[in-house]
Amino acid sequence: MSLVEPSADAVRPSPEYTVRRLLKSAREQATSLDLEAAFAWVAEGRLADDLVADWRWLGEEAQADLTRCWESRGLIEDGTVDTDTVRYGRLAAATILRDELRELASLAGKAVGRCEEVREDVIKDFGRLVRERRTEFPSAKAAPLGELLEDMQRARARYARCLEAYRQELDELAAEEQRRQAFRLSSASTSLEEIRGLSGHGFELLVARLLERDGYEVQRRHGGAGDRGADVIATGGNGERIVVQCKLRRAPSAAIGAPDVQAFNGTARPDHDATHPIMVTNTRFTTHAEEAAARYGIALVDSVALRAWATFGKPLQLT
Repeated sequence: MSLVEPSADAVRPSPEYTVRRLLKSAREQATSLDLEAAFAWVAEGRLADDLVADWRWLGEEAQADLTRCWESRGLIEDGTVDTDTVRYGRLAAATILRDELRELASLAGKAVGRCEEVREDVIKDFGRLVRERRTEFPSAKAAPLGELLEDMQRARARYARCLEAYRQELDELAAEEQRRQAFRLSSASTSLEEIRGLSGHGFELLVARLLERDGYEVQRRHGGAGDRGADVIATGGNGERIVVQCKLRRAPSAAIGAPDVQAFNGTARPDHDATHPIMVTNTRFTTHAEEAAARYGIALVDSVALRAWATFGKPLQLT
């Protein structure tokens, strides 16, 4: 009887002494090739078992992190988190992590199924003749185990990278938030409530002061009769010529429409040689205004961007 080709007697229920006798006889008759084949079969089976366990672990960990990610997204979206936090950066980071974890969980689920199929094939493969098997490791039916092992190593590395990138992003956002809050508490900060109480002239002076803070040289600090739509004009060291029209509104719900954008477009570049025409408001722009600004290449600073600029000290981003 060969170890890899059991007889019918060997697989029928037998008393213990009979089993021991058969095993002793098999050992005595086994060749080195038999033993090598049996060892390879055991090694393949253990590898298959380990891979099933490892892929299941990865899938469970990814799913657990995905649940925590959804919970953190919920806190950000429902406003439980303080509105002064860097909410949108955290939301973007959580979205990226969520997508990565979804892919990893799906990959792990499919890999577990493949590993279990290979494991069953390995178990059934035990009865092959030694000559047919030739003690190859892995055997033909177990060959996918090598590919699944490499996939597991890559998946583990990817899992570690995405978690590390998420943690690093949160650390950077936390540092940014700390800086923003420190600026908000300083005398250099101006809140939206304070801005709403300014006069139109005072609003223009504030914008001029913010540009100076960002390193630009202000040529005009406020508008007046004959300003042709340019309330503030500033220049930068790289040849920028910034022309700003300021739109202060008392009512928070008041919006700036497309006609205002179109009118500003008619003078910003032709009359003032603007390289960066900008409209600033303490409220919002309508959808039509945003569409018009995109066509004309005019930057819009609404209440959200103004708050980051004036309240939290974030430099204005010129495009």
